Amino acid sequence: MFPSDLGQLMTRSEIEKTVKPIIFECLRKFGEYAHAGISPEENAAEIASQLRPDVRRISLLISLAKSVIGDEFAGEGLELGCGYGYLLFPMAKFNPKVHWTGIEHPGRIYFNSPAYQQAFRDFHCSLMGLDFVHEPLPFANHYFSIVTFSETLEHLPVERVNFVLREISRVLRPGGILIASSPNQAGLENRLRLLRGGSVFDLPDEMEIAHGVFKHIRLYTPVEITHMISRLGFRVECSAMESNNSAYRGKSAKSMYRRMYRVYEGVEQRLGFLRGLADTWYFVFRKDPVEQRVRGGKS
Repeated sequence: MFPSDLGQLMTRSEIEKTVKPIIFECLRKFGEYAHAGISPEENAAEIASQLRPDVRRISLLISLAKSVIGDEFAGEGLELGCGYGYLLFPMAKFNPKVHWTGIEHPGRIYFNSPAYQQAFRDFHCSLMGLDFVHEPLPFANHYFSIVTFSETLEHLPVERVNFVLREISRVLRPGGILIASSPNQAGLENRLRLLRGGSVFDLPDEMEIAHGVFKHIRLYTPVEITHMISRLGFRVECSAMESNNSAYRGKSAKSMYRRMYRVYEGVEQRLGFLRGLADTWYFVFRKDPVEQRVRGGKS
């Protein structure tokens, strides 16, 4: 179903062609919002508007990763908060020499579903249920060569962020790669929301569909994340910023509200000074080859 030769010369649009069917199948088979008994055609029409942001997000993350690690990267890989597998499974396709482990909160309703378990077998990945916000990662120091941490930071209680980041640093080998993305607190949409008297994040309430998992508790700016990660002995290898929320705006793909967002996304791509106002930041960090002592106290 998917190409076996995923060479390093692939463009982002070509990466999207590989990523899109994987995300579609994940959403169709075990998405929490999917309806039982719906046909593939009906489901495709229903979830079509949900695909674009994740396809673009994942393709950008993979493009950044490939620019740093190439195609021959090998070792153990870890994703914290793997969700439906949107990033984990494509990373497994593009990095077949890496053995990937996905960690997800066991309270997610799809965690024990046969389709979810089978998907991990199909992509030769391991699955572990763990509340990593409160429990240490059950791996030896320096066990992993690469860690992905996408669209997860914003869901963590603020008082547990340092604990989670320290655990990531502990299990990642010196010279290893950390790939992260999260909504940008300083994005244009958030700034406008504040001017209107709104808030850029939700109250720290549990999600109805996942006990133990929270909505957006705290958003971070690129400066904040680079400061936090640098204290743990990481440096930035490459980064990008991009707005990609248009598919979540408006009631339909034809709504004026959604069209306006799409126009802005196109303008942002062409005008570099707008990138700092993008709604999401993306970073590839490398852990210093020489292990450093982590500053700060315990969480």
